[in-house]
Amino acid sequence: MTGMIIDAKPTPYFLARCAECARPVRTETPNPPCPECGTSLRSERLYAVTRDESCDGACMNAFGPSCSCSCGGENHGKSFGAQSTREETEKAVNAYRARVAKEEEKRAKRAATKRARAEREFTDWSTDRPGRAELLAYLADGPHDSSFVVDMARQVARLEPMTERQEAAVERCMEYARRRAEEAARRAQEAAAAAPVPTGKALEITGEIILAKYEDTDYGSGGRYKMLVRGDGGWRVWSTVPATLTRVISGGTASELQGKRVKFTADVEPSPKDPSFGFAKRPRKALTIA
Repeated sequence: MTGMIIDAKPTPYFLARCAECARPVRTETPNPPCPECGTSLRSERLYAVTRDESCDGACMNAFGPSCSCSCGGENHGKSFGAQSTREETEKAVNAYRARVAKEEEKRAKRAATKRARAEREFTDWSTDRPGRAELLAYLADGPHDSSFVVDMARQVARLEPMTERQEAAVERCMEYARRRAEEAARRAQEAAAAAPVPTGKALEITGEIILAKYEDTDYGSGGRYKMLVRGDGGWRVWSTVPATLTRVISGGTASELQGKRVKFTADVEPSPKDPSFGFAKRPRKALTIA
């Protein structure tokens, strides 16, 4: 009998064997007499056993009795995901279950031993360099935006130490995340302290250009330079870069404007979501100031 038992249901039948008459006896009652000699026999209940006889893929086109798996050629030329149902004795079923339980116990012990060894090795690795505990804490503190960091978090969760190059890369990601968190906190603090943006027609705006970039239009016919200006009160306005300031840009690099103080006139409308943010329209009379 080959294959894994996936189902075993008791039938109403029993099987006994008369050693003296050398014959099997199948009945619906336990411990029947031998129909030939009358000897009382000891019987076993029969089970309808379904086995999974899946084979190696090579069995699909194989022929003959030679086989690299355990089917002995039984499944050659057949579906190699086959199942079979046959009658087996209760003793055979119990022996199979005991063997499976013993094998599972051995696997569990091997897995526990392997896990304990991995835990010891990982603990030794995690404590043999200063700063590694902070690195592991960062990996455990998800979720992370970086797929690489996610992979490293899963790796250490499997108790697999990182290589030196992986550690260095994670440290760079950690430093980048720290700077981003500090920047986000700074911006949140500035936004909380920012005054409402001044609004109205033909307002004179003075502030620092904290962002400048080139944006394509939605119609595919070129684009224009945009800038974000922060006023002394912490409020911000988003505006097209006036033509007089685009002359400062050389080689199409709008970032050259960043950090410069500027004064210009524009019509400003407030953002419906943030009272400290506005949109400047028709910017004009622009100049940079010291």
